Amino acid sequence: MSAFWTNVKKMLPYKNLEIKDLAFRAGVSYSTIINGMNKNSMPHADLALKIAKILNMSLECLLGTDDISIESDSDELCSQAALKEKELALYRKYKLLIDAIESLPLAVRDSMQDLIIKTSNSYH
Repeated sequence: MSAFWTNVKKMLPYKNLEIKDLAFRAGVSYSTIINGMNKNSMPHADLALKIAKILNMSLECLLGTDDISIESDSDELCSQAALKEKELALYRKYKLLIDAIESLPLAVRDSMQDLIIKTSNSYH
């Protein structure tokens, strides 16, 4: 079975869903899901995105080859390796900014942090 369907099957009990529930919520027939699993075929992109949304997971996590580790204290359900990869990518993206902030005096750094948080909250 493909990593996608393997990960979907692992997540169904955690989300208290059965395959028929998943099919209904995704707007497809039960046989569409079962056939995809049995034939080991990837669903069309739109169906894969619907399934990811239903399971509250990123499509990248469902497509990943790492085992999914379920963390009850986190809404983001993803493999540890994928999570570390995301963190590393964010660090690389913002490394210059992080280094610049770290070089500021503590009082200025705290003020910048407050400014960023308040600004961010005003957009949510």
